[in-house]
Amino acid sequence: MVGTDRSPLKPILATILVSILAAAIACSREPAASDHELELAEVDTLLSELGGAPTAGMERGQRWRMVSSIGAGLPPSNYGPEHLPEQGSRGAAILTAYCVQCHWLPAPKMHAAAEWPLLVRRMEMRARTLRARMGGPHASELVGEILLSGMASTELPSREDNDSLVAYLQRNALQAAGPGEPLDTPEGSVFQRVCRTCHELPDPSAHTAEEWPGVIGRMRANMVFMDVPSMTEDESRQIATYLQERTAR
Repeated sequence: MVGTDRSPLKPILATILVSILAAAIACSREPAASDHELELAEVDTLLSELGGAPTAGMERGQRWRMVSSIGAGLPPSNYGPEHLPEQGSRGAAILTAYCVQCHWLPAPKMHAAAEWPLLVRRMEMRARTLRARMGGPHASELVGEILLSGMASTELPSREDNDSLVAYLQRNALQAAGPGEPLDTPEGSVFQRVCRTCHELPDPSAHTAEEWPGVIGRMRANMVFMDVPSMTEDESRQIATYLQERTAR
């Protein structure tokens, strides 16, 4: 039911997967020429069991993408219901009720309005996939029956709730840059390459010149939280220069 409090299921499977793979390799005997195939077979077995029986017929790459996509790029943990716009609205309640079943609460400004319909649809498809496929014996041992039970019982929004959620996210989305934004300078090139790692390019007018350094600092921290390559100090400086110059015009 919309508005019901739920305990977030922490997005830990990707981290656990990396840890167990590292441990499996570390505990194996000294690698000889024939050990490469053995290690690949062990990884294949682990991926299949983490994904449950229905993944056994998948290609190794498909299983890897399905399992590894659980962790990287998910919302950071430093954003809570108290930060949501339109608090008390139906859209905010739907976002809080459904999205925290699998990961931390996403901020509407994580993406531009044009991005949200596809992303919401992708999350719905992923939730259906994980609910049907997670639960192999290794997954049970690693994360426990409670977490797996939570994934298996994930509730999906109705069509009406889904439409309300998308409308809410689009109303409060990232203000995207217009098509005429000049990107043919060194700073513009860095701005385009780095910022499009996570979302559409932000409109320079979305913040004042004084605000942009702080916003960029938060984005840099969020990239670390989300386990995606973060911007360097030099990239941060160039992006700030670009946005501040564009804001001043």
